[in-house]
Amino acid sequence: MNRLQLNQSLKDVLPTHSGDYPPQLVAYTDSLYQLSLQKIPSLPHKADVARYHLCAFLAVEKYKERLSLPAPLLQKIPLQPRLVEKVLTDLEQKVVIGCASPVCTPTKPTLLPSKRSYVPGTSSPLKKLQKLASDGSPSGPPKETPFTAKLKALRDEDSPFNVKNGSSASLKPNVKSEVASSPLRTPKNSPRKTGVGRSPLKSPSKSPSKTPLSSPSKPRYVRDITVADFISFANNFYIPASVTPRILDTFLREQHKFLKKNDWLLACGLIHAAYIRINHRLLQSTLGRKTQFQDQLFQYQKGGLMKANMINWLNITEESVKNEPWAIDLELKYVHNDWSKNDTTQEREIQAKIGPGWEIYLMFGSMINPSVMLDTPSQVEYYNVWTSRVYEKLKSILKQEEL
Repeated sequence: MNRLQLNQSLKDVLPTHSGDYPPQLVAYTDSLYQLSLQKIPSLPHKADVARYHLCAFLAVEKYKERLSLPAPLLQKIPLQPRLVEKVLTDLEQKVVIGCASPVCTPTKPTLLPSKRSYVPGTSSPLKKLQKLASDGSPSGPPKETPFTAKLKALRDEDSPFNVKNGSSASLKPNVKSEVASSPLRTPKNSPRKTGVGRSPLKSPSKSPSKTPLSSPSKPRYVRDITVADFISFANNFYIPASVTPRILDTFLREQHKFLKKNDWLLACGLIHAAYIRINHRLLQSTLGRKTQFQDQLFQYQKGGLMKANMINWLNITEESVKNEPWAIDLELKYVHNDWSKNDTTQEREIQAKIGPGWEIYLMFGSMINPSVMLDTPSQVEYYNVWTSRVYEKLKSILKQEEL
């Protein structure tokens, strides 16, 4: 079990939960993950990066009422919103519902050679999942869940005792009389009733698998990014902790320019600019690694961007931030392997004198540059601070020489 990824996926899906996660929830999530690797080794639509989040979402939906957990957030799954529900439905049908079927019960090993290797029952994730799914005393009956209800509906529908279309007319009166005389009538909206021409899986309003996944009150795409969202987005690509605050400062400073667009365009561009500098050697030595990184960037963003539009803004943002101090530091440190703390001193001094965006003024032919500065109150204050620092440094040097 990868405890770090499991806790991070639970933290993303349950951002409002405080304290440690229940051991039952953690064990069920890990069992779902292991079983999904056996049932579906490769998820469709390149959703393998979100496998832990998908399993955590299904586990929280199961134990939400039993353990008094908050509602999980579907938007926190690092996958395209239009694909989340489809992938979750596949996992439910092939893993969660499949583990409750007796067909999936592991059989005893035979003496004949088999393609599958025998796995003991104690270490099987399927048995762990079935044990956690029952979650009750061995003597008591298991609690009915939406998945078992759907499974029972499928079994009832395939039963030869149900009345189908085209059956003999002589049997219909008998069936009607038996239903009328039965004291326990099934309600009309019950998912177990499978009458003529009715299927419990064709009605989206009555399907138990669709109910916990739909969230009509929440927006489909999150276009505004908070500070926590940006930091979490940067951590997905292992941006160093010392660089993330500087990138975040640039994001907050330039965010107003994307008021009528999408904040995720700027966020993707800044993370792309930092990543290609930090992993310059990896991108140059591995064929197709840059395309793979762009695909991951497209999957982790939650703003509903078009891929072509996102790649276009990656190039625009790269040209805009190449003169930022943090971008120069990363390029000198990781690309040229020649970096010191004094490399960006000149840029920081120019920015302190003129302010951010000074390179744009120089491009338009401004004659106010660091070599020719007007005598303004801000410049006088800057000079006083600089001279006081020089005096303090000289005094410290003199004291060291006297000692």
